[in-house]
Amino acid sequence: MIQRFSLFIALLVVCATSLLLAVQVSTGQTIGEENDTSLEGNIAENNTIILNAAEVGEDETAEQGEDETAEQGEGETYRWVDSTGAQNPDLNIISNTEYTIKIDNPTDEEHELIIDSESAGNTSEIAESGDIEPGKKVEFNFKADQVGELGYHCKYHPDMMNGTINVS
Repeated sequence: MIQRFSLFIALLVVCATSLLLAVQVSTGQTIGEENDTSLEGNIAENNTIILNAAEVGEDETAEQGEDETAEQGEGETYRWVDSTGAQNPDLNIISNTEYTIKIDNPTDEEHELIIDSESAGNTSEIAESGDIEPGKKVEFNFKADQVGELGYHCKYHPDMMNGTINVS
């Protein structure tokens, strides 16, 4: 009986390994290769950028009463999160290409994505999502006309929710 059970387990392992290999080959992934989560991973082939609001914990300084966000967000810490799970990711885009930015706000706080450019010490707003109420989704189109570096942040949580857009 033990020999039959051992044979069954061995066959089960072989079948599972074969199935895993078949799945990797069908997705174009080689054995031992991980999925690509590079910076381009947060932009879909149709030039759609997924950048969601997320509550990722509590702000320790707010708990101690040292931060204004204690009143506004009751000490929560927020981040922009892309489809790979990266927090406040750098985004790489191509100039003169239109992108659709889709944002979901599952948090209990209002957010607004602002894209801006800084030049000679002056910051100018390039695009904005408009207010994103708790539980709502928005999408808007955006195109960078020049090569360089842009910034993005939340209007209401700029110190927590911010990142860089590299335009090539």
